[in-house]
Amino acid sequence: MRKKTSVSISLSSVLILACGAGAAEERVASAVYEWDELEVATSEARERRHIFKGSTDAFEYLQVHASTVPPGTAAHGAHTHDDREELIIVREGTLELVLNGESSILPAGSVALALPGDSHGIRNVGEERATYYIIRWRTGESGEAADPSASSRSVSWDDLEMRKTSKGGRRSIMRVPTSMLAEFEMHTTMLNEGMKSHDPHTHVEDEIILVRYGQVEEMIDGRAHTAGPGAVIFLGAGIPHGIRNIGEGPCEYYAFKWKLR
Repeated sequence: MRKKTSVSISLSSVLILACGAGAAEERVASAVYEWDELEVATSEARERRHIFKGSTDAFEYLQVHASTVPPGTAAHGAHTHDDREELIIVREGTLELVLNGESSILPAGSVALALPGDSHGIRNVGEERATYYIIRWRTGESGEAADPSASSRSVSWDDLEMRKTSKGGRRSIMRVPTSMLAEFEMHTTMLNEGMKSHDPHTHVEDEIILVRYGQVEEMIDGRAHTAGPGAVIFLGAGIPHGIRNIGEGPCEYYAFKWKLR
């Protein structure tokens, strides 16, 4: 897979660790991972697109992939993770989520957060293929929630309100503690044609951006990179970055941030 990046290894903020062995492999640079450039692994149950896997300044493990499943099928059965938290984002189609035995329907755009020890399973209940992203992380914390309000949850796209801004709009999705994090925050930003979210800046948290639709330009450490629908952008802590809409019409993207305990 080709990565659109010019950030040197020494400036990136993701260090991959070999699962099980614990040996350091390589840093994954802050980069744009374009949907059309992702390699597709096909099995009877699904198409799987690996995006990246590694660790960052915040995470000892961070992994992102996407799965596409036919109508009426699931990539695998309900399961739990003892040492990882998992975020599910529906790109297209309609999924049934069974979370700790409770069922809910998630249309395109919806998200779900599963904390360690909570059973979760997803199945395509629509008439067309369904595609969803999986983001998993581990921070090195024990997984015992420091905040008693931390819980697994799902948010339907149909329940999200678009709040208009001078540049376009924003949908607030969640800002919650988790088992491993003091705060996990995600939202979408809609930018009108030609607008930029902000000038290049840095912050102490890692950030992931996932493009829903439109064409954007992401500045990463002073270099411009384009990203289209489905692209995932990883921005390491301390890396200067900024985003703007370079397409015709509006664009919209998810943004994810984490705060450690």
